[in-house]
Formats: sequence, C-alpha cells, structure tokens
Amino acid sequence: MPHLLKSDRPHYSRREFASRFILIMNISLISFFPLNILLPSFPALAARFNTPIADIALAIGLFTLVFSISQLITGPLSDKWGRKEVLLGCITLSILGAVGCALAQNYLTFLLFRSLQAAGCGFFVLAHALVEDLFDEQYRARVRLYYMTLGGSFVALSPLIGSWLQTTFDWQGSFYGFALMALGMLIHAFCILPSRSSSVHRTPVSIIDTLTAVATNRDFLRYWWIAALVFACYFALISVTPLIFMEGLKLSEYQYALVLMVYGVAYLLGGVAASFLQKRITLSLQIYIGLGLLGVAGVLLALIISYKAITPATLLVPMLISALAVTLVRPAAISAAMLLFSSSAGTAASAGNSIMFFTAAISSAALTQTGDHLLMIIAISFIVFSFWGALTNARVNR
Repeated sequence: MPHLLKSDRPHYSRREFASRFILIMNISLISFFPLNILLPSFPALAARFNTPIADIALAIGLFTLVFSISQLITGPLSDKWGRKEVLLGCITLSILGAVGCALAQNYLTFLLFRSLQAAGCGFFVLAHALVEDLFDEQYRARVRLYYMTLGGSFVALSPLIGSWLQTTFDWQGSFYGFALMALGMLIHAFCILPSRSSSVHRTPVSIIDTLTAVATNRDFLRYWWIAALVFACYFALISVTPLIFMEGLKLSEYQYALVLMVYGVAYLLGGVAASFLQKRITLSLQIYIGLGLLGVAGVLLALIISYKAITPATLLVPMLISALAVTLVRPAAISAAMLLFSSSAGTAASAGNSIMFFTAAISSAALTQTGDHLLMIIAISFIVFSFWGALTNARVNR
C-alpha cells in the first residue's frame, strides 16, 4: 500500500506514518486474536475441562459481551486521561488474563480469566480514536478501510495459526502467543505515542455530555446499527464454524483451518474491491451494494440447506459473498458515523463499538442454542439483516 505513505503534512515523516499505521493495525489484529485463533482448540478445551463443545462455543459469546462492555468504558477514559495511558493499562490487563487462561485448572477459572482478557482487549476501540488523532482527515477513511480489512482477514485466517499452535503447544499455545504479541505492541505503543493524546485537549465537553450527544444523534446510531447488523452476521457465522465443519462435516483441525483460510483471502480481496469503490461512489451506495450481497448470500445458503447440498465447497460460496458484503459495509458505515464526532473520537467509537459487539455477542450466543436449525437461522438472519440495514440506510439519507 505505497500510496498510504504519502503525506503533505510536515509534522510527521513517511516513517512515522508507517509506524502509526502499524500500531493501528496491530491493535485491530491483536484484539481479535483471542477469538478465532482458539476455534481449532474447541475439542481440546472441551476434553480438558470435561464440558460439552457447545459450552466452549458459548464462551466466545461471553468474551464478546465483556469485550463490548469494556469498550464502552475504555473510549471515554481515553478522551479524559489520554490514549497512551489507557492503551497501556488495557494491554497489561489482557496479558494477565491470557496467562491466567493458560494456567487455569478448571472451567470456571478459565472463564474468569477469559473475561479478564476480554476486558483488557477493550483497547480495540482505541484504534478508531487513534485514526482521528494520528492521521490527517484525507487519509482517515482509507486507513480505517485497510486496517479493518486486514483485521477481518486475520480473523478468518487465524484458525490456521490456531491449528498450528494447537498441534505444537496444545490449547495453551494461543494464549501464550497472544501474550507475546500484546507485549510487543505494548512496547511499540509506549515508544511512539505521546504521553497524552491531542484529543484530550480538544474535547470541550464532559464525557456525560458527549455520551448524551452521541446517544441522541440518530444518524450516528443508524450508521453504527448498520455496521452492527453486518458484523453480527459475520461474527455469528465465524463463531459457529467449528460446530458446522468439525462436528457436523467431520473435518480435521487442519482441513477446517484451510476452509477459513480461503474465507480470509476472500475478505482481503473484498477490502481491495472496497478500496476501489471508495474512490468512485458514495459511502451510502457502497453500503447498499454490500447489504445487497449479504441478502444474496442468505438466499444461497437457504437454497443449499433446502436442497440438502451441504458440503464444505457449497458452504464456502455464501461465506465468500458475505465476506465481500462485510468489507464493503462496515468500514463505510463506521467512517460516516465517526465523521460526526471526530472531536470526541474515543467516546464516539466506544459507544458505536459497544452497539456492534453487544449485537454480535447476543446473536452468536443465541445461535449456539438453535441445534439442528443453526444454518437455516443464519441464512434467514442474512436476509432479514440485509433488508433491515437497507431501510436504516435509507432513513439516514432522507
């Protein structure tokens, strides 16, 4: 992405620009690391703690719920105390949680430290705020598109890494791997971020006033709701893939990881397509196109189920279309929302991300309880959410 490194502003060099982008990207990647990279270890975790694999899948929903609540707190605190201070504290908390998970002797202890790790991973919300702080306005939408695309690709590709970690180090490997990566990011952030973000000084109102303004801005809420709908579809599908491919279709850990690797490549290509479209169409039209593709993916998935044509190859088709849909919709909707509150980016991103991840947590937890109707519920959700999102986008543009 060489064109990302062009800046006509003299206050930072190309090297500083690249270093800032790497930090933003790492925040996105590491925040999602504890989710999908653990998926190949579901059977091992179920055996280790003597609990059904569905309960292990439910732990993903718990992680996401705590994760979303943490973001609601982290963003406003970063507006008040500074991005660097809050970021370093959250990273430290997440490392302690990860190490605790690896050392847990029973399922309850594992869940407690998993929640601690999720609370620390609330630093993910700071990526949106740091984009506002560290980059010029003309680069923000593009930077956000790239790091969200890379983050989404990593989410899909991470089970391949998780499969290797599971084979080499058993289920504890993913937690120790996260701790090492987070430690590296902590050092990076400590070195490049100022002691207090400039956003702290330009926030003219209190956190409560800002939250009130955010909560009452209908366009802001609508854009984030659109992002929440498509992310819920994406996250719900990803979180139950171990049940579909490993338990249902009897794929090995390695075969399952390869399936998601293809999905991750599609997500990355979707980001390339979104980058191309971003320069040629409006954000609103980009959202409509993505939502239309999500509906198409839902219809195809429903047909596959109805005609009993469920195989890894056939399931990949709607999965790939949905990946393209998410890469088109989510960056566009979030960028449009953040433009409304760039001066209080931490609080705004916190509120929006909480909406998105709370929706994903509830939907994924509900899906794990649907039993034999799991895939059809996902297909129906794709169709319903695509129409719901389109109606919401139409209301924004009135």
